[in-house]
Amino acid sequence: MDKLPAGGLTLRRGQVLSTASDVTQHRAVPQQVIGERDGGVVVLLVCVLPMFAECFQYMTDIPPLYLLSKVWPLLMVPAGVWALRRLDIPHRVLHIVVLCWLLAFTPLMGVVQLGNSFADAMATTVKVWSFSYIFAVTGVLALLRPSHRTLCRAIIALGVATFAIMSVLWVVVPESAYGGGDLQTKLFMTDVERGFRIYMPMYFGVMLLLYLNRSAWMRFAWWKPVGVLAGLVLMLLIYKQRTAIASVVLALVLGSVLSMKRWRIAGFAAVGLVACAGVFLLVARAGNSVALAHQLGASLTVREVSVSTAWNYLSADPERWLLGVGGTSRIGDVTLAGLFNNPMFFLADIGWLGVLFEYGAVGVLLILLVYGAGLRSALGWGRSGDPMSQAFADYIVYLLASSVVYSAVFAPGELTTTMALSYYFSRDFGLSNDDQRSVSAQKPAPSPRHKALARSLPVGASPPPPSGIASNG
Repeated sequence: MDKLPAGGLTLRRGQVLSTASDVTQHRAVPQQVIGERDGGVVVLLVCVLPMFAECFQYMTDIPPLYLLSKVWPLLMVPAGVWALRRLDIPHRVLHIVVLCWLLAFTPLMGVVQLGNSFADAMATTVKVWSFSYIFAVTGVLALLRPSHRTLCRAIIALGVATFAIMSVLWVVVPESAYGGGDLQTKLFMTDVERGFRIYMPMYFGVMLLLYLNRSAWMRFAWWKPVGVLAGLVLMLLIYKQRTAIASVVLALVLGSVLSMKRWRIAGFAAVGLVACAGVFLLVARAGNSVALAHQLGASLTVREVSVSTAWNYLSADPERWLLGVGGTSRIGDVTLAGLFNNPMFFLADIGWLGVLFEYGAVGVLLILLVYGAGLRSALGWGRSGDPMSQAFADYIVYLLASSVVYSAVFAPGELTTTMALSYYFSRDFGLSNDDQRSVSAQKPAPSPRHKALARSLPVGASPPPPSGIASNG
């Protein structure tokens, strides 16, 4: 397909527009079609993005979406294979190596170390299938080709819907619906320390807060910081996940500092002083361990037992530290609760030690490399005038901060979806005319070769890039 770069008009081979009026007539219709298409693409994105972000991965309260989330990686394999073959996705070798370790080697360790059957060992890999979303999400976006503005609208709409639905549920759902165990609900939770709370999927809600924060630093409006504050208040009152909220605040602070431009050094210095003061207070309060344990509640006690159990089991064989021991599934004959006689032993509750237990030091290193590659790429791809592209880097910071407590393989689709979105925003395909003008204003104009300038070019053609500048393919 040949394209006219100015109007984004696609022509079949051999079709010629001879006059300016022909160009005008052909441009007018596609703009209308594009406007109608964008509305349909937004609806489609609103439907598929939550599946990639694993919003329903553990949502047993909604069985159809819960089951669909489990098989979604398999349904998206064709899109992932197409993207792997056709698109120049960064760090593809790293992603393939990680998938091989998680999906092939670790299940074998589960058979050897824990006594899993082969079928049960493969069933434990379901939670890490979403590491393949780096390919699948990129492939779906490349096929749909939404403009950056359209994709941004879909993400914002999902973020607003997250807080709106959570607020409505908080008002209308009766107290009798809360609690009852993990098999009955993963949404309406209750405990002694925090009381009633809604364990809402917060991927798009957090992304909305990070976007508003970045946007406020670029083009200030009073409602943007108010929106961030309102979102944090709702999370404190309804969501009540302490680690997640603290990680969001950290990501907001670092995003603000990075947006300060020439005041970044002073901002980082201030953050460092506050962090040092916080560590000092934490160490001082740690002296009264009984009071600290009482404030943190039963979750700390459960994690202490899990950490001790995992540490002792790994220490019994040095090979386990290096290669891991694999995992178990609740539907298998072998379970960690049965092996260690502890129904409250959950690897997802002990952060990176749980990842080390299951995947070994090699697996931890590979997953950290994926996080590092994602953060480095997102920081480099963030456009100076595009708050959403910068919010992607902030979200990876949020994931890294929360991984101290929450397992990095609990919902890895959040990371790989963010990486794919950041990659898509960094590319020129799918750009609307306004997006193209914005990108052109930010990119330095290359110096074409003198021969290219001297040679007459046909309509719609562009001169070759100068020596040393790689084409985008």
